[in-house]
Amino acid sequence: MRFKAAMVAFGLVVMLMGCGEKEEKVYSGAEGQVTVTRDAEGELGDVTVTGKDGTTTMEYGRKALPEDLGISLYPGAIAEEGGTLQVEGQEEGGSVLSVSVHSDDSIEKVSQYYKNELKKDQPRIFEMAMPTGKMVTITLDNGTTVKTVVLSENTQKGGTDIQISRIEE
Repeated sequence: MRFKAAMVAFGLVVMLMGCGEKEEKVYSGAEGQVTVTRDAEGELGDVTVTGKDGTTTMEYGRKALPEDLGISLYPGAIAEEGGTLQVEGQEEGGSVLSVSVHSDDSIEKVSQYYKNELKKDQPRIFEMAMPTGKMVTITLDNGTTVKTVVLSENTQKGGTDIQISRIEE
């Protein structure tokens, strides 16, 4: 089975390198493998780590955001560098999906949007002042899935950094 998987991976690498669109390198070791992709301009794309406990994929750049977050993205927010992290465990069956986006709007405006959007779900809301600016955490927990929105005032760039996470058992 490992040989077949290795051959498929090798074949994909050869095909992708021949296209000139993106490059993929696979590094294998005793604990699993790491696959690194780069786009046609040589910019880092995805890094996928596969081992006996599951697979972790980190997507870099401004990629399309997943549609299955369970919480809407703030209108006009854009993906930041390293915008998506998805972790899925093969044995335990759990998964984590996390997305980072940025809005030029104030934290007050973004916070009010999420408070209105999630009001029916009775979220827990924590607001605090940090040395780097204001922070708001909104959490929804239904027993098997926890969804969290973390808003951080970005005093250097302006606007609000938005981190949305979904953790399923």
